[in-house]
Amino acid sequence: MWPIAGIIALLLIVAAFIMKGPPLAQVSTKASTLVPGESLTMSELKYDQDHEDGHAWELIAKEAHFFDTAEVVSLKDVLLKVDSKKDNSYTIRGNEGDYCRKTEEIVLKGDVVGRSANGYQIETSQLTYKQKEESVVTDKPVRMSGPFFRLKGDGLSVDLKSSRFKVWRNVDTTITGGDFF
Repeated sequence: MWPIAGIIALLLIVAAFIMKGPPLAQVSTKASTLVPGESLTMSELKYDQDHEDGHAWELIAKEAHFFDTAEVVSLKDVLLKVDSKKDNSYTIRGNEGDYCRKTEEIVLKGDVVGRSANGYQIETSQLTYKQKEESVVTDKPVRMSGPFFRLKGDGLSVDLKSSRFKVWRNVDTTITGGDFF
C-alpha cells in the first residue's frame, strides 16, 4: 500500500510543478514582422570593410532589413564613417539609407549631414557614397561650410581621394574669413 501511495504523491508533485512552474516549451503566436521579400531584420547593426590600400569604412544603423533577391539592405538611423588614404576621415549621418551590395553604394536619405575631420560640413536630403570611386555625390540641393566659407547650390560631387569637391549648378558662395586677396 505504501509504495502505491508514494507513486501517487510523486505524480501529484510533478503535476503541480507542471501547472505552476515555468513553461517547458513555448510556441510563439506572434506573426512574423517581415515584409514580403525581406529575409532578415536586425537591430544595432555594425558593418565595416578595410582595404589593403588603407581605405576603410564603417556602417552603423539602429535597424537593418535584408532583401536577398535585390541584394539591398534597408537601414534606419544610419552613421557612415569613412577613412580615406589621405589621413582624413569623414562621418555622414542620415535618417534612412540603403546599402546595395551589388553596386557597392550606400545611399543616405533624410536630413543627411556629412562632416570631415578638417572642418568641412555638407547638408542635403540625399547623398550616395560610391565605395569603388571613393566619392560621394548628390543631385539634390546642398549647403556646405568650411573654415572660411559657406555655400549652397544644386548637386555635389566629392572625391575623397583628392579631397576635392564640385557643386554643379546654382552656386551661391560667401567668404567668411581668411586671407582671400
